[in-house]
Amino acid sequence: MAMVADFVLEKAFGALYAGVEDLIIKNFIFKSLFNKVKSRLDDWAPLIKEMAQYTQKMDRPEKDLEALKGVMQTGQELVNECSKITRWSPFKKYKYAKKLQEWQESLQSPLDRLKLQDTMNIMEIRVVVDEMQRDMLKQQSAESSSSTRLELPPLPKLIVGLDGPLNDLKEKLLADDGVSRLVLTAPGGCGKTTLATMFCEDEEVKGIFKKNIIFITVSQKGNLELVVKRLCEYLTSVRSPVPTFQNKVHMLQWMQTFFKSSQNPLLLVLDDIWSGSESILHSFQFELSNYKILVTSRSEFPNFGSSYHLKLLDDDKAMELFYHSTSLGDKCSPDQEELSRKIVKRCNGFPLAITVVGRSLSGKPIEIWRQRESEWSKDSSILDSDPETELFLCLQSSLDALDKRLAIVKDCYLDLGSFPEDKEIRVDDLIDMWAELYDIDDDSVCFANIYELANRNLANLVDKRDSYMKMEGDDFYGERFVTQHDLLRELAIYNAKLDPVEQRQRMNIEIRGNKIPKWWREQKCHPIKARLLSITTTTGALIK
Repeated sequence: MAMVADFVLEKAFGALYAGVEDLIIKNFIFKSLFNKVKSRLDDWAPLIKEMAQYTQKMDRPEKDLEALKGVMQTGQELVNECSKITRWSPFKKYKYAKKLQEWQESLQSPLDRLKLQDTMNIMEIRVVVDEMQRDMLKQQSAESSSSTRLELPPLPKLIVGLDGPLNDLKEKLLADDGVSRLVLTAPGGCGKTTLATMFCEDEEVKGIFKKNIIFITVSQKGNLELVVKRLCEYLTSVRSPVPTFQNKVHMLQWMQTFFKSSQNPLLLVLDDIWSGSESILHSFQFELSNYKILVTSRSEFPNFGSSYHLKLLDDDKAMELFYHSTSLGDKCSPDQEELSRKIVKRCNGFPLAITVVGRSLSGKPIEIWRQRESEWSKDSSILDSDPETELFLCLQSSLDALDKRLAIVKDCYLDLGSFPEDKEIRVDDLIDMWAELYDIDDDSVCFANIYELANRNLANLVDKRDSYMKMEGDDFYGERFVTQHDLLRELAIYNAKLDPVEQRQRMNIEIRGNKIPKWWREQKCHPIKARLLSITTTTGALIK
């Protein structure tokens, strides 16, 4: 049926075009009018061709094309009638000249052109969705081990205080009367991403959504184009080319068509949505019965969905996590226990702060513990005023604890802030960069610095080698990656900006649309001697 539909459309257009060309040559009465008609048909030709291609791919008839074919057939009939008119028939000449003008106006009408483009857009969307659904069916029949469409963030070795919140999320999202959209909110460093990952890994959740679990990290610079790109990349097993959309409306149509075409339950996790990104969430506010959306954010979005507030760790859970991070276990002296409680209190229940501070104190003598606690006590007026300021100062104190012997490790940590947020950084890329920056000839020395950062929880080392490669103990770094919590990245950028612009060793430039940093636009600075330059841009690359 589809082949017949596109054949009829192309045939009608071809016959009309040939008739117009013939009359331009043979009939001088309407030559001026037919030249204008031909010009309009020339504009339509590529669109007609594309529409015929989409119709054939869809393998089904398109009722949307009936009106268009009617216009073509009417034009062909009018052309045939005009060919019979002679110059000695003035009344017929006037009559058909008027009809030609009216028909030409219908061709020139912006509304008709818009209808044509909209029809083509919808057809393109359906073709893309059909192709992606076929790929998904192939993947489901070929794979059985993975439960998600993309990799989840790694979970820490010890997780405390999240069993209760996990059950709360399951009750809110999975119950018969549960919500379809939920915002998991808390300050940075509380464990929102960890909890969302646990939810995706839960057996009950996987039993309901099976392979239709999609985890997308959005972050501060995220936009709808990024989200749609991730959907296109990870919803197909063969990594089909990402479609290019005419405009944002076309993109939204594609996204809604895809979700509405999914017959199985689907879970979408949008991790780390920032305030000001409400437009992304607004795009997912269409009503469907078989999908759930979980958002993690430091902010609430009441217009999008209900909120679940993740609480900070209580004293007992905080102490359990601290003892694990410091590797104390049951080997804690009374002095260490007293200092531990004071230090943990300063961490204010933030799991990230407890873990980083604990690792920085692991294996250190009791005097270092006392010094750290004493330094925090001096800042009590600041610490008591703002929990997030306290978290930042806790993390900063662990960075300051890197003494001169570990100065190179601190430099490596600051370098990580030059990479995009939530980016998996290849270890071999870091080794190549540091070999050049710090004149290090031995790759193992660079890797030792990475290991030191991971050991202090200032970065995460992700090992994607298979079990055989790990057993063989290979020194190939290509399957190992470094990731970093966004707060630790912010801390690195903050420290990199402490020096004046002209003296900075690392320069991070962020360009959003046409917004270029003022100092760069005005070119008032002296030459910059930065060794590491990072330029981040935000564009709508999926829109033509």
